[in-house]
Amino acid sequence: MKKLVILFIGGLFWLTASVVTLAAPVSETLKSGGDLRNYWLVSPEGIDRAKPAPLLLVLHGSAGSGEDMMKVTQRGFERLADKEKFVLVYPDALERRWNDQGGMVDDVGFLLTIVDKLVADGLVDKTRVYVTGISNGGMMAQRLACEQADRIAGIATVAGGLPEPLQATCKPTRPLPVLVIHGTEDPIVPWAGGAVAGFEDFGKVLSARETAKFWAANNRCGDGGVIATEPDRDPKDGTRVKMEVFASCPAGAAVKLAAIEGGGHTWPGGYQYLPERFIGKTSQDVDANTLIWNFFKDAAK
Repeated sequence: MKKLVILFIGGLFWLTASVVTLAAPVSETLKSGGDLRNYWLVSPEGIDRAKPAPLLLVLHGSAGSGEDMMKVTQRGFERLADKEKFVLVYPDALERRWNDQGGMVDDVGFLLTIVDKLVADGLVDKTRVYVTGISNGGMMAQRLACEQADRIAGIATVAGGLPEPLQATCKPTRPLPVLVIHGTEDPIVPWAGGAVAGFEDFGKVLSARETAKFWAANNRCGDGGVIATEPDRDPKDGTRVKMEVFASCPAGAAVKLAAIEGGGHTWPGGYQYLPERFIGKTSQDVDANTLIWNFFKDAAK
């Protein structure tokens, strides 16, 4: 049973994305920690090499891959990258799981090595490196923020609460913008926190609200905030989106919590990769790709 549940985290079984005319992802490799590691690079046409572009790292969930993330997001980030002219990277974890806490694999080093290579190539701006991910990928994004805040310009998590062991050691060197997106009916990484997939062997996480409050406290935001209900764009999907914006955060270090009421362990606006009885509902009231990129753009203003 445990093995089966792990396969659900982040999702594995995707349909082929619809054909669109976009820059083709290119498989790249590099040596990191003694291993040959893979990542997928998307560099849209029209990027001015004289003016390095922003970079977005998109991290898959446990048992997933970079190719899986292209499909779960339905290539939404690629369309945005083509329009907004930023670079995308979909890295692959070793054995399909990120070391979001204290294991032996140096995934922090691997991800930063990708960044360093793209900076050295003159392709990306080292001051505009953003990270997002689902589930275990969202947890890994938070580890990067905890340990390398000076290298990361902002993070966004989907269905990825802050792991309790990481909370205990997380000491970011500066405030940075954080967007937390989480379904209230997530059966894998619980909205209310606790054991992942119901098994403490898989680790325990803070609730979605506690996760957001942790980052708000790190950023020295004020108490309270504004909660707004987003338009019900798809009344048939069984979800509503409430956006909580924490008050008095420093400029460029906003903290927001998007509560997907009725939503499951899914990517809003993405593909329902498994039946609802396993992962819950996918909200179509908001497109997580656009929400995340606009959050990063606003933080950079």
